Amino acid sequence: MNTRFFAAVICFFGLVCTCEAADLTITIEKLRSSQGQVLLCVFSGESSDVAEFPDCTKGRPVRTAKAAISGGKVVTTFKGLKDGTYAVAAVHDENGNGQLDTNFIGIPVEGIAISNNPRLFGKPKFHEGQFDLKGNASISIEAKYIL
Repeated sequence: MNTRFFAAVICFFGLVCTCEAADLTITIEKLRSSQGQVLLCVFSGESSDVAEFPDCTKGRPVRTAKAAISGGKVVTTFKGLKDGTYAVAAVHDENGNGQLDTNFIGIPVEGIAISNNPRLFGKPKFHEGQFDLKGNASISIEAKYIL
């Protein structure tokens, strides 16, 4: 009897976890070169500091990755995300120093990409890039260069 009970519990929790875990595949396109790497951050509306979006340090993203560029784009999959509201920010780190470089007045000199591909006038806001994730999904984001 105990064996059946434990088997039922394990099966139940396995089904629950499978239903709640989603894979998000992100493609960053329109990179102007194959130099460097792309830094990606996935922010959650539930647990990240959305007021600090798209800052990958202060904003407390739920997932981050560094990806090599191949064929002018990057494809990365984040596995096991909970269903919810997310936004993605990415930087084309052309010089490979692990951060977004700016000029002397703070304008980015490297490419940036935000989910939903909003027009970039000033610092992007979480709500501009937010999307609902329910199950596995794929999104494409275009890198944009200001300078």
